[in-house]
Amino acid sequence: MAVQNTITITHPEIEGWELFEVGANLEVLDLAQKNPKSVFLQHLSILADYEISGKTQRKANGISHLSPIVEALYSLEKGKAKEAANQISLYFQSSSPEICYSIINLSSQIFKLTEKYKDILHVISIYKKKYDNHSFLKEELVAYYNLKQYEDVVSLYKSNSKFLNDPEIHRLIGMSLLFLDKPKEASKILEKLPGQMELPTFEERQKDYGKVYDKIRELETKKSELSLRELEDMGFAYLFHGDYAKAEQLFVGLSQKLKSTLCTV
Repeated sequence: MAVQNTITITHPEIEGWELFEVGANLEVLDLAQKNPKSVFLQHLSILADYEISGKTQRKANGISHLSPIVEALYSLEKGKAKEAANQISLYFQSSSPEICYSIINLSSQIFKLTEKYKDILHVISIYKKKYDNHSFLKEELVAYYNLKQYEDVVSLYKSNSKFLNDPEIHRLIGMSLLFLDKPKEASKILEKLPGQMELPTFEERQKDYGKVYDKIRELETKKSELSLRELEDMGFAYLFHGDYAKAEQLFVGLSQKLKSTLCTV
């Protein structure tokens, strides 16, 4: 297994890593308590603790293969996201970094905080070489979008649409299609936002949204007073008139409002 190729470890440490890989974090804590002299297990227990509570409960002395990840957690809790990202990068510069869901998830979250989207794609690619699953599809798609790699966004979605069915993803796909100058395809995707009822075709409503666009300046001045449907109409008015940046901004806000409405029902 990968741990044996990078550091010399004892049987409890092998057992600890295998437990951590499958999310058995309480068992990791118990094993570390029984082996207090193992720096590797003490560091692993800090990661397990964080998985359980979202906090680092204590410090651990010594250096192990996991030291950069542990230091990244300490930096993150101090609000030093850039330092945390640098420490995560250092971890993946080792010849064979240990890989599991928890480590990739933490790494992608830290890289997202610091807008290091290329690094997100890098660690996900490492994960995908080891695990053949769809755990980080959304993170991968969001990274492509923020890097303005819109063709990659659409391609990834088309290959995995059954795993990417939520409002945020539909918004990103719709906006990517807009930036690729495919407004008809974009409108079909954006119509899938929660609360969206059946809409007429692009051609049938282009004139209607033109009427909305004629009074768009007036609507912008009272946007906070508009209903969700009126905001939606504004978004499509922007869309059909090529004002993609404003369409994106409005659909982001609309998507968040719809999410909060659904969560309180």
